[in-house]
Amino acid sequence: HPLKFAAYERPGELSGSSLLTHPAAIEPYAEQIVRQAAAEGLAYVELRGSPQKYGDGMAFLRSFHKSLARAIARLPDVSRPMIRFIIIGDRRDRDTLPQVIDLAVRAKCELSNFIVGLDLAGDEAGSRPEEIAHWFLPAFEICLPLTIHAGEGEEADSIWQAAYHLHADRIGHGLTVGGHGQLAGRFRDRGICLELCPTSNREVVGYRDPAVPESAECPPYPLLELWRSGLPLTLCTDNPGISRTTLSNEYLVASRMTDGRLSCWDALAMLRQAFVHAFLPSGEKETLLKRVDALIFHSVHARFPLA
Repeated sequence: HPLKFAAYERPGELSGSSLLTHPAAIEPYAEQIVRQAAAEGLAYVELRGSPQKYGDGMAFLRSFHKSLARAIARLPDVSRPMIRFIIIGDRRDRDTLPQVIDLAVRAKCELSNFIVGLDLAGDEAGSRPEEIAHWFLPAFEICLPLTIHAGEGEEADSIWQAAYHLHADRIGHGLTVGGHGQLAGRFRDRGICLELCPTSNREVVGYRDPAVPESAECPPYPLLELWRSGLPLTLCTDNPGISRTTLSNEYLVASRMTDGRLSCWDALAMLRQAFVHAFLPSGEKETLLKRVDALIFHSVHARFPLA
């Protein structure tokens, strides 16, 4: 889209911020999220949202957490997803960003098993990380994990700033990191994971997709180049309501946008990276990984039995 991120985010104000200001919307919203996660067979979900836009941010988080717990409890044990929440701060809104960071810190202290991280999102041209890094000190002090949107529509310097000024644990998109060899090497060494979102990357930045004729002149999607260079990465949905997608669909789209070169084993390895880099305490992560590894092993063995 010629307006890029500005066009992409507009529906979010209607589908998210406008609706979720009403308390009556929280319960059905939570129920639908849980149903969708169970239908996709998701074992772990990190939701991202901006509770400060829904009125009293802390009150929303308390209510939403309880609604999710009730919806999950109604599922059979084997189908229950683990759901956590990451609070989004908008880099363009300097007037409220410090308050959002404060909300994230308070929410982490009160809802420690639900709030797992802080995300800096919004158009990268809005603020450079070096200009706002001092506001993140309270988050640094409690060691709150950070994921930073960078390198979606900007050069690799934006990613460098996210890594070095904001101490990012993960990078949302990071599509241009391949253009900075030293930085890519640093990401490999430190295990900083990229969160790629094929559908929204095509919609916002513009990459070639055989299913979208108007994208024929766009550049190829760099997924496999980043992956084969050894960078930790996984696929995400970005905003699934805006992009009308699911996590399963993102892997199909990724395969299509890489001309069918994404193998089943690539997909499984990328899926595993999502668990490895989840914003969970190590004990919970280890337990979750062992359970998911066993499920995948049995599924693969059933599909491809040994001779």
